Amino acid sequence: MAKDYYKTLGVSENASPEELKKAFRNLARDSHPDANPDDPTAEARFREVAEAYEVLSDADKRRKYDRGETDFGDLLGGFGFDDILRSVFGDGGLFGGSRTGGRRRGRDVLVPAVITLAEAAFGTSSNVEYHVSTNCTVCGGNGSAPGSSPSTCSQCNGQGAVQAARRTMLGTMMTVVECDQCSGAGSVITDPCSECRGSGAVSRDREVLVEVPAGVEHGTRLRLSGNGEAGARGAPSGDLYVEISVDKHEQFQRSGDDLVYALPVGVAQAVLGTEFEIPLIDGETTTFALPSGTQPGTIFAIPNQGMGRLGRRGRGRLLVDVSVVIPEDLSKPAAQAMRSYAETVDEDVSKSGRRKRAR
Repeated sequence: MAKDYYKTLGVSENASPEELKKAFRNLARDSHPDANPDDPTAEARFREVAEAYEVLSDADKRRKYDRGETDFGDLLGGFGFDDILRSVFGDGGLFGGSRTGGRRRGRDVLVPAVITLAEAAFGTSSNVEYHVSTNCTVCGGNGSAPGSSPSTCSQCNGQGAVQAARRTMLGTMMTVVECDQCSGAGSVITDPCSECRGSGAVSRDREVLVEVPAGVEHGTRLRLSGNGEAGARGAPSGDLYVEISVDKHEQFQRSGDDLVYALPVGVAQAVLGTEFEIPLIDGETTTFALPSGTQPGTIFAIPNQGMGRLGRRGRGRLLVDVSVVIPEDLSKPAAQAMRSYAETVDEDVSKSGRRKRAR
């Protein structure tokens, strides 16, 4: 059965040369043996991708393939495989390009911050303390003693990476690897800073002010760019991620932008209606008028008394969830009053089930 090169690359039969190249770039990176050292099938998958691109990227071979011809000889046997990679990825190779300076960006840092539901509703400012490596103030982060500077690495000529040959079933392949002499920095320290001992960074306790927006949800991570670990010898710092935890509230439950308040009412209150003073998330109260004839489970909405809307104006609603509390143990006068009510509305209670004795 003929191979479907278009399917292999995941493109249509009308794909342009640019679309072919883009598809090959993505698939070659994903399937390359160097990117999958523990996958024994990686070489075979990479070979299929390379074969498909070799045929479809050549206008003459593509025309023959579209006519149904499939005999192209040993595609990956005689031609220079590095030429294909170079034509797509440039001289830097599959996994890198020029790495001038080759310095590693600092690692990201994750710290927790606990806030109240009210703070989540309206937004707040929170001081976050954490321990992190920061650029050395003595050498400015380059690792060299004051008055000196790092020397260009003689092995990689400042690139931070070197090419290495690797023999595979596809032949000899050139890959880009980190320079082991300078550890990818592109330079070496000949006179190290006495404060940081050439690393360019020192560990310190740090405190930053985090602006928590209104409407933030539990588990949200806020990113503070450049506040993470210092990069290697002056490279950019990583980012700080603050993970927000919102404490539970004794009176409210959150439902998206809304807040839910459970309001227990008596039978008479539900039947006749009345007024309640109910709490608000800002610590104030408001008067809520319960209409007569309210049924159990009815939910009333009070607008603009819920959570702030993240990234938007206004606030959600306060949902008043009414539950009618049925008394389990009535006094004799109360029980008689209920029987009188039942007789008035012609409601038969003569066959009522077992119940607690009236006092």
